Amino acid sequence: MELNRRQFAEMLAGAPLMGAAMAAEEKRAWFRDARFGMFIHFGLYATLERGEWVMHTEGIAPAEYQKRIAAFNPSQFEARAWVDLAKAAGQRYMTVTSKHHEGFCMFRTATSDFGIMHSPFGRDLIGELAAECHRQEMPLFFYFSLMDWNNPAYKESMAPKTPVSAAFIDVIQTQVRELCTQYGKIAGIWFDGGWDHTPEQWHSAELIALIKKLQPDALVNDRSGLAGDFTTPEQELGHPPEKDDGRLREACMTINDDWGYARTDQRYKSVAELIQTLAKAAGSDSNLLLNVGPRPTGAIQPEFVERLQAVGAWLKKNGAAIYGTRPGPSMYYTATTSTARGGTWFLHIFNWPRGARLRMDFTVKGEIGRAYVVEDGSEFPYQKNPPGGFTITAANKGWSPEDCVIAFEASR
Repeated sequence: MELNRRQFAEMLAGAPLMGAAMAAEEKRAWFRDARFGMFIHFGLYATLERGEWVMHTEGIAPAEYQKRIAAFNPSQFEARAWVDLAKAAGQRYMTVTSKHHEGFCMFRTATSDFGIMHSPFGRDLIGELAAECHRQEMPLFFYFSLMDWNNPAYKESMAPKTPVSAAFIDVIQTQVRELCTQYGKIAGIWFDGGWDHTPEQWHSAELIALIKKLQPDALVNDRSGLAGDFTTPEQELGHPPEKDDGRLREACMTINDDWGYARTDQRYKSVAELIQTLAKAAGSDSNLLLNVGPRPTGAIQPEFVERLQAVGAWLKKNGAAIYGTRPGPSMYYTATTSTARGGTWFLHIFNWPRGARLRMDFTVKGEIGRAYVVEDGSEFPYQKNPPGGFTITAANKGWSPEDCVIAFEASR
């Protein structure tokens, strides 16, 4: 196969892979290096067990929906359990819904009685999670929906492209201020629900300026209608950039089909698919924000736990090929991707059964000093092919069949 020779040669020579734009914004580098985060969708909708859009899809009137607050009591919620699971999965930051489109506030707010502090649970879940994240040094983003199906001040703005009422702009600015001042340092704000109105109607520039004033290091996504600090393709990895332009990218995806808990949703992605999606995300210079939707009790269902722990077990052996990496050379073989760091290129081979043999041919410039299997450090056989390139012919000796990672180091 023919790789991008210039890119591979530079990589083997140890050429720096971080662009000048990123060098000027070191405070954002942690996000790009983290590569893997946990998304948590949890709100009043969980009590109905039919996903986070249930109020809209089933046409439940606000007055009727608000009665659900009497059923909200996630007595099994433990902030430590959520953060521990993220760490076990190898996830390096978390994003939690502080308020979804239903308008139910999961945090302390002076703007509305429609929130967690007025439920039987009566505790500030966001505050408890933030405190635990600080304790375990886990960066935390707050998801925040701009639209609000329950707030009377937004009612007159329901029709697309209509002006957003001044009263509701005051509400969302106050709520964003509360999120930025009540919980210590935060990683950023993850906006959503802004598609029915323009950035000017949302006063998005003012919102982002407020966030940056109160939390100077906070990152903001692109869903207020403005570019923000990072893009957020949904349920897909999106198109990788043609060059390193310094833009941060994060693909958000679900483990099954729904974001919020849905009792009948049993279409779970396999561990292999999740690992490969993470590898492909890193290989396209994107983070993966992988979602869980806790049950009404506040506990995360075992199907999610088992899969996340399995991904974490793989990362313990292969994390060097994910964290802090940048895209490697483009791949001709379909069941592969590549990542790189400094003078090392990582070849990810998907669905390689234990005991099975394979042969792969590469044409590249530059000299390879060493090739080894990342998960155990064992030498990996390769044969140099004049005038340039190499061939690998090997059997899988028990390495991870979901994604076996081979490292190729440049000669020094």
